[in-house]
Amino acid sequence: MIDNSIKRRRAAAPSSARRPRTYAPWRTATLVIVYLLFVLHFVHWKLAGRTLAPLELNEVMYTLELGIVTAGFLFMVVAMVATVVFGRFFCSWGCHILALEDLSAWLLHELRIHPKPIRSRVLRWVPLGAMLYMFAWPQVARLIAGQPMPALHLRTDAEGWASFLTSNFWRNLPGPGVTAITFFICGFVMVYMLGTRGFCTYACPYGALFRVADRFAPGRIVARGDCSQCGKCTAVCQSHVLVHRELAAYGRVIDSSCLKDLDCVAACPEGRVRYGLGSPAILTIGTTDRVARPQYSVTWGEDLLMASVFLAALFIYRGLYQLVPFLLALAIGGILAYSLVLLVRLMRRHDVHLNNVRLKAANHVTRSGWCFAGVSVALVALTGHSAVIRYHEFRGLRLAAQSAHRESIGNTENRASPLQAGIHDLEFCETWGLLHSPEHQETLSALHADWAAMLADQGSLAAAAVHLGRASALRPNHAPTHYNYGVILAACGKKADAIREYRRSISLDPSDAEVHNNLGLTLADTGDISAAIAHLTNAIRLNPQYAAPQFNLGRVYLQMGRRGEAYRLLENTRRLDSSYGPYVNELLGVELDPQSPSNRSVPKRTSP
Repeated sequence: MIDNSIKRRRAAAPSSARRPRTYAPWRTATLVIVYLLFVLHFVHWKLAGRTLAPLELNEVMYTLELGIVTAGFLFMVVAMVATVVFGRFFCSWGCHILALEDLSAWLLHELRIHPKPIRSRVLRWVPLGAMLYMFAWPQVARLIAGQPMPALHLRTDAEGWASFLTSNFWRNLPGPGVTAITFFICGFVMVYMLGTRGFCTYACPYGALFRVADRFAPGRIVARGDCSQCGKCTAVCQSHVLVHRELAAYGRVIDSSCLKDLDCVAACPEGRVRYGLGSPAILTIGTTDRVARPQYSVTWGEDLLMASVFLAALFIYRGLYQLVPFLLALAIGGILAYSLVLLVRLMRRHDVHLNNVRLKAANHVTRSGWCFAGVSVALVALTGHSAVIRYHEFRGLRLAAQSAHRESIGNTENRASPLQAGIHDLEFCETWGLLHSPEHQETLSALHADWAAMLADQGSLAAAAVHLGRASALRPNHAPTHYNYGVILAACGKKADAIREYRRSISLDPSDAEVHNNLGLTLADTGDISAAIAHLTNAIRLNPQYAAPQFNLGRVYLQMGRRGEAYRLLENTRRLDSSYGPYVNELLGVELDPQSPSNRSVPKRTSP
């Protein structure tokens, strides 16, 4: 009897003697290939100048809001269909952010730091809220406004946003610096503060979509035979799924946090855990009480604090200096929220830990605790400073839009107030901001230029020159601003400064005949005749139908005694623009012959 029992037990566990497999090298290789494909994509664009549009999931928004079918949208559709069938394989085998998280977790492990996941009632809803904001809210806003849904269509670069092939590779990507900061914060910092795969759990809006799709997937982690409930599968799960408990309760894993990285399959010493087909998790609604969940690691009061801090940080940091992208703002919000919780614990509790670092012991703050408190206070101060900048930034841009709207409807009389207030707010950002946004500098430059034009119309040329000087400093590569500044300086009698601004404008746009004309006129006034002739000649060459340079060059030739050339140019001026007639007549001392059929003027010598 005993021998037969032993035989039956061995037969029930035929795979127990087999060495457990490991999928980590394969998954690592896959994620490395993802980054290699990024590099090859970039290299192809640099060499060919044109390549496949970036396979960015956030380009789904352009499809939903504008109807533009993009490569990113089609990539998302394929990933969603695959998830509905096979489960969340894409997240663990194809996501570059998860690769960063796993790399960060490995580096921390090598440093003997073991990130401890936090469990929050509030932060777990962030991915869903972000997903609804990105993909659902624009559609709701369109319905509220009574606007029709956009028709799906394709576009090219010439139409502003190419669907597939594009030469604008970076059209929807942050710069290298912002990308590096995003990777560091979303990867290393978030893993250290919130646990392995903290970004997937508490920030990723695409993960929320995949969670929904995974609920319908028949592809699941399943139990084959009786599970001994050793818990090794749960111990290795970096997504913090209670694998052994769910296998015991349902025969399969129903938690949509499961990313199908197969670490649990490799860890099972009996070979009982497998990937296979099972009933979709959607069928278990109402039975989740079968599995006892771990307690939350923060109190209700701390959760409310985290919610307040997260929302404030999201509004403050998103789009700050026109640099911080939405996903980075989500990550900053989660990190800052939990940092504030730990800071409050330092003041109220006797013992406080962050992972395996003791911040406070026996009611005494440790050296590590003081360092953490200092960093947290600095982050709070940075957030407060950013909030002030964000307020002035938002108000300044709103006033600029208000001023532009009033100009568009012809209400120029009431533009002074928003112009002045907008300049004040955006100048505050320029003075006190840690960084400067080129887009905001361009807006501020335009406000200064508009205000200068209003001052010039009122005869306040000196004040107008001050604002145009500021406008040109903010936008040094904008040729029209330098030209307008030169016009005002010339009107103020500052000929040398006007010539400098005209030359800067020409260096940026050599094809502007009007700038060449004004520069030539100003050079003639200062006595630099040869340079004046060169620029006036250039103006005529660039625009033969432009009367002003012909008049000015004719006047210069007349002063030089080159009367034949002068008469020809002045007559041509009058032909091109009849409004110059009186000036030409006065210059030449002309008497009109009323009997002449063509009413042509007859030059009269007024001096020998």
